[in-house]
Amino acid sequence: MRKLRVFTLSLAVVLLLTGCMSLASFFPLATNPLSPQSSMLVVEVGMLQADGSSVSMSNTNATGWAPWVVDANGNVVPFKNFDAESRLDSFYFAENVPAGEYTLKGFYHVYIDYSKSKDGEVASYGPFENYPYHVKQEFALAQPVKLTLKNAEMATFGRYYVEGQWREGIAGTTDDRWAMNEATVKITGDPADKKALRVAKNWATPAWSDWNTRNPETAADK
Repeated sequence: MRKLRVFTLSLAVVLLLTGCMSLASFFPLATNPLSPQSSMLVVEVGMLQADGSSVSMSNTNATGWAPWVVDANGNVVPFKNFDAESRLDSFYFAENVPAGEYTLKGFYHVYIDYSKSKDGEVASYGPFENYPYHVKQEFALAQPVKLTLKNAEMATFGRYYVEGQWREGIAGTTDDRWAMNEATVKITGDPADKKALRVAKNWATPAWSDWNTRNPETAADK
């Protein structure tokens, strides 16, 4: 009987841990606020389709996108990404940033240049990592978007849409086949769009529960 109880307890712990891990996989992996003043920057970005709809960005080890944001001193702010929220396109967030003035200048695209990679090397997505096999393209907005971030606040730069084509893409054979054809890239958006914050308000992991106390928006299902 004792062995049965131990087995039952162990199974319950495994199921609980598995359930927690499964729950976390539905939400971006965020770090808890490091201080009562810590804030977060957010932006949503989608790839515009021919029919006018949008989908999450192609963020892989070969091609990836990220916000191009600088602080008041011109320092680049690194963002994390989450592409698996069905109610959003690609969700980008920068956590534990201080209050101050921030500017969304545009968006980065990084792509693998196969001539810069070693034989057998496995590439990773990392627009802020400066991997030697990546080349960075900068696509500026027609008008930079400025944002004043307060202490203990979640704020968004809005929602943006990218149009564009790779030079060759998956069917290509050249080293730079995943580069964006710069002449085809067009970026539009709405800095006033708050959807990313409204959707994030639903996320209920411990970290997001803490962050959402700083989120001024009301939760939305759509």
